[in-house]
Amino acid sequence: MGYEARQAGYAMELEDYFRAQLVDGYAERSNALWRRDYSSEAAYLESVSNRREAWRQLLAPPELSAQGEAQVKESLIRDGRWITVPLDEHLTAQGALVVPDGATKLVVFVHGLGSTPERVFGVDDERGTYDAVGRKLVDAGYAVLAPMNLIGIPARNRAQQLCRLAGTTMEGLEFARFQCLLQATWQLGPELDQTGYALTGMSWGGLATQYWTPLDDRVTAAGSLGFFNDRCNKMIVQDTRYGTFYDTGEEHAFIPGLLQGFGDADLASLICPRPFYVSHGRADMIGWWPQIVDEFNRAKLYWEELGVGDQMKLHLHDDGHEVKAEPLVEWLQQVY
Repeated sequence: MGYEARQAGYAMELEDYFRAQLVDGYAERSNALWRRDYSSEAAYLESVSNRREAWRQLLAPPELSAQGEAQVKESLIRDGRWITVPLDEHLTAQGALVVPDGATKLVVFVHGLGSTPERVFGVDDERGTYDAVGRKLVDAGYAVLAPMNLIGIPARNRAQQLCRLAGTTMEGLEFARFQCLLQATWQLGPELDQTGYALTGMSWGGLATQYWTPLDDRVTAAGSLGFFNDRCNKMIVQDTRYGTFYDTGEEHAFIPGLLQGFGDADLASLICPRPFYVSHGRADMIGWWPQIVDEFNRAKLYWEELGVGDQMKLHLHDDGHEVKAEPLVEWLQQVY
């Protein structure tokens, strides 16, 4: 046997080894890590507190703080302001804010990769991918904040490499940036209720919703659009019915330890018992919709065990990777 054949065989051995561990062995590994107590909501929250801390350690958000007053400029968004908050070591936190007259409730909508805060409000969105969701939320009486995050895949891959060297993650760093932007938003809008806010987003913004909500008890309701998935399959198992992050060269998505008990249903249990909304298109290649339904049903069991199953909602539509604004707005009006 030549060295090329030996190497190919070894690579296949590694693939089989990790697939057996991470995919086939996920449920057993997860069950050993979680000890949920459903006797009351307080008991439940206490029983998952160690996993919440483990999640915080996995994302490892750095300590960031504002280093001066927020700069506020007009934006391309009607009635919008662009906020820039200077942070440590020349970082900034940036985003677009619209506060309609009389608004007291804040909805944070996080854009996806390849997109912008402006597109959330329908600006420069010829295909209508975002369905002008930000504008429709404003029309419904909410103040809307759309944070800016790093959108390019090569740029995120490089930034994630640097984060790993520094002992953090891009997801943790951008959570820390967002917290500073949120604080500046509340300072600029003292009429807004600062005890809570709704967090939602599309694609990578759905990731932000799922990853950030467990770290902030002030999130009153969370909505993940075009991201919630069977994470083991999405990360590892190539399939013609959906694409993996490996297929698209998104090395940034492979966070060390993610599948050590933090698949999407398990991670959602750190959002429980707060209201949680999932939206997915049957033609969306980020995941095969029957697998997503199965994962959603696994997650819903946590809410049902606490007697609040009506706080979980799955919205399936027949289109692709896009926002459906109307059902999201209707849901938020019911829960927030």
